[in-house]
Amino acid sequence: MFTAILSSKKYWQSVCFIGIGFMIIFSVIEYFMQYSTLGLDVFVNERINNGMWVRYLLSRIVGGLAYGMVMGYYFELRKRKSNR
Repeated sequence: MFTAILSSKKYWQSVCFIGIGFMIIFSVIEYFMQYSTLGLDVFVNERINNGMWVRYLLSRIVGGLAYGMVMGYYFELRKRKSNR
């Protein structure tokens, strides 16, 4: 069952959609939790201008991919079990 789910095209599509959604929601929540009173210019200075943009982007991509893979697998497994 594990390899069948990982090899399906629907699984990888759901991983992409869930991962992108997670990245956007997580980034917005983090911005408002840490920088809402300071403003956008402080966020840009700390995350992008100081050369930290690669680390910031990679952390979002890896986090989104991991979350998307776990949740995508859970949804595909649940769907396949309900179709039995």
